[in-house]
Amino acid sequence: GNRGLANMGHRKKRRTHVKGDERPGETKGQHPKSIVMRRGRLGGLLTELEKDLRKVMEPNTAAALKESKRNTLKDFVHVAGPLGVTHFLILSATQQQSYLRIATVPRGPTLTLGIKEYTLSGDIAATARNYSAPPSIFKTPPLVVLNNFVGEKHLRLAAVVCQNMFPSINVKAVKLATCKRVVLLDYDSETGVIHFRHFHITAQPAGVSKRIHRLAVRGSTPNMSGFNDIADYLAGGASDSEGEDTAAKVVLPQDIGRANTASTQSSLKLRELGPRLELELVKLEEGVCMGQVLYHKYVEKSADEIAATQTKREKSETEKEARVARRATQEAKVEAKAKAKEEARQAERKRQGCRDITAKHRGQHAEDGNDDDTKESEDGEGEYEDDEEKDEDSDTEWYRQEVGEEPDENFKKNVKARKAKQELHAQLKAEKKLQKEKDQLAGKPSSDVSERSQGKSSVSKKRKNKYDEPDTENKKPKAEKRKPAFT
Repeated sequence: GNRGLANMGHRKKRRTHVKGDERPGETKGQHPKSIVMRRGRLGGLLTELEKDLRKVMEPNTAAALKESKRNTLKDFVHVAGPLGVTHFLILSATQQQSYLRIATVPRGPTLTLGIKEYTLSGDIAATARNYSAPPSIFKTPPLVVLNNFVGEKHLRLAAVVCQNMFPSINVKAVKLATCKRVVLLDYDSETGVIHFRHFHITAQPAGVSKRIHRLAVRGSTPNMSGFNDIADYLAGGASDSEGEDTAAKVVLPQDIGRANTASTQSSLKLRELGPRLELELVKLEEGVCMGQVLYHKYVEKSADEIAATQTKREKSETEKEARVARRATQEAKVEAKAKAKEEARQAERKRQGCRDITAKHRGQHAEDGNDDDTKESEDGEGEYEDDEEKDEDSDTEWYRQEVGEEPDENFKKNVKARKAKQELHAQLKAEKKLQKEKDQLAGKPSSDVSERSQGKSSVSKKRKNKYDEPDTENKKPKAEKRKPAFT
């Protein structure tokens, strides 16, 4: 009793979360993934056909893909590798016919199938009597059945391409409960048409009436208004289930659902889901929508034409490789040039480190120079020497922060030269100031005043410009020239 109370509230885990790559019955390795897209302008019906094909390829397809007009086939090929996409299903249309291309990524081949006739899933659902497409059946990939793809080489290659679009299964380890759908591809050798069908696999116990199946399997509540008791209801539907025959009855090796248990006889049914396609193999190419044409239904070429086409293709590929190599060489040269330029700039920066001082650093040295002039006149040269040592230390520290290395000999020589220049400038300024004070004490005009006066006199003595107005007041009139007298 205590154990039962202790276990109350603890849910027993019954579900097993198995990853898609480890489902029992499937072979190890990467599962094929596909992208269903359209190229060019399509009508509304072909757009609906694109959605139906995505339903067929679920769950290993891009169900919510939204392609743009700007997206090219190269864009899809580039993203196919990182996403693990192995097949493209491309819908296109011309004025004469609609086409479905099945391409194996990234190296081909590509099947071009002409769509002769097609029926959408919605049309099949509208005309079917008991149409059923529960969402749970699209969580597992469908089985694929190929029929009559024998004989010519292009048919066998087309069969391999279609078979590889769906994941392979291990018959001995597969779970029958995961087999919910089947895709049928049948080739008609007389007409050359491939019939494409998509079915839902259903199973129900054999020898069970409809009313018992409805009551036991579906769990629906019967309408008892016209019966006295449940025995009358069950007796009224004593006929066998619809569609049962000897070929449809099988003994199940595993449990399928609640009513279909192992070692019991069940009746299997196929309910069409759609879409329904009538396809015609038109062309078979070597690459992804390009390359050498291996088969064409309407065009036949001679051996010389095939050789000329092959030579032209090889020449184009050689030119393309040459362009790629030339582009790579140019990019390498540009990168090397940029690297050499950066190294030269770093070397120049190291060689002329003191010239690369920031504006703030320069302003600080200028203020220090003005302070040094006043300090020399008042306190002497001792403090100036201390400031010089501080400036040299600050320059060295700045060099370490900017360059990340210790300053070299060139940098130290430049700093010393700049310091000597500043010291000479300050000394000349101090001597000039001292001479000015002496002249003022002696009553003589200062050297600056004398220089200014001399400058003014020199300006006044200069010859006037030829464009100045003439001085008519002080200028004497010229004597008139006498004309010679003629006798």
